[in-house]
Amino acid sequence: HPELTRSLLRQKSGTPCVIVTGSKGKGSVANMISQILQTKYTVGLMTSPHITDFRERFRVNGTMINEVDFCRLMTEIQPEIQEIASDLPESVCISPMGIQADLALTYFQEKHTDFNVLECGKGAKYDDVNNVCHDYAVINRIFLEHTRELGNTLTTIAEDKSHVITGEQKCVYLAQQEPEVLKVLVDRADALQVPYKVYGRDFYAENIRYTCSGMQFDVVIGDHIYPDFQIPLLGEHQAKNCALALALCADVLSDLCGESVAFPLPAVRKSLSRLRWPGRMEVLRSNPLILLDACINSASCANVKEVMQHLDIQNCTVIVGIPEDKDYAGVVRSMKDMTARILLNRSGNPHYHFSKNQQETLAGEGIGTEWTDSVKQALDLATSFSDPIVILGTTSVISEVEQIFQQS
Repeated sequence: HPELTRSLLRQKSGTPCVIVTGSKGKGSVANMISQILQTKYTVGLMTSPHITDFRERFRVNGTMINEVDFCRLMTEIQPEIQEIASDLPESVCISPMGIQADLALTYFQEKHTDFNVLECGKGAKYDDVNNVCHDYAVINRIFLEHTRELGNTLTTIAEDKSHVITGEQKCVYLAQQEPEVLKVLVDRADALQVPYKVYGRDFYAENIRYTCSGMQFDVVIGDHIYPDFQIPLLGEHQAKNCALALALCADVLSDLCGESVAFPLPAVRKSLSRLRWPGRMEVLRSNPLILLDACINSASCANVKEVMQHLDIQNCTVIVGIPEDKDYAGVVRSMKDMTARILLNRSGNPHYHFSKNQQETLAGEGIGTEWTDSVKQALDLATSFSDPIVILGTTSVISEVEQIFQQS
């Protein structure tokens, strides 16, 4: 029931803002936007989910909220949330995303941010984050995901996410999309008379190449070519994510300055070179090579396999930790031809359901896997071999992997 927090979140709006949605790469793009704009401004960033600490979701200029401020501000907003909840029947509750957005806006106001970047949760139409007044919207790649909540076709999912376009935007920025998805998004923008810019027409990345430290590429925005950006993230999709972020930031910088301005290229390049986004094709170890990615569906496997091919990773051990209600089978099917062995595992998070039924289902398709009962057990078994390791999993699995490697 996003209408429950609408009035509250709109009251706390006012700072120029962009909301980012899509099926994959929302967090990466949001992080890149923050990284670019903080070269000139104070930028608030709200993303989800977190990897190891809930406070990661709330950042100002890249620094997450400290424990004292988090507890103090949660106490401060508690009465306004309870006031909304006081008249609700037991079967109706305020969305956690609404509470999260309230905390973010309260924190950003206190820090006097110049611009805010907020990432939607699963969708947009029924997402409380979309209640925040936003001057800009970004819609990254859309594909089949969260079908139970958003619909089981590309067009129904696109329709939900298209509601990030409310009619108040100066412009909306669209990633490369399937034709039927693009039509849904453009039709809504046209109906609400919101200008839009599209990847491949108005901006794009070109001359994309892999390096030992990440991706290097040029970005074209309108008539301008910006050469030699380098980011410490792997995958052609990250170069495209960066072009999407840069296209928005070019306009935001002009709007905030009140005039057409040139990119502060040296500062932007330096800032982007410092990007870190845990669990997004992250290199955890180089010898043997261990890659970690929050991949939970077969569509995202294309990015993983592309990176593996460029890095000449073959006959690796793949650890898959994906709940039964997600596309674990699609991920295994997609990866099986590039692996020496596949280890299935579970996370310790009780909210996610894992079981040996996954192994039995895959065996029915003729795909052999090994079952492990924990992330640590899977890692111990994987590292007993000398092959490269690729870890793919849901957020709770990614979190447990990160904690294990931080401790070691």
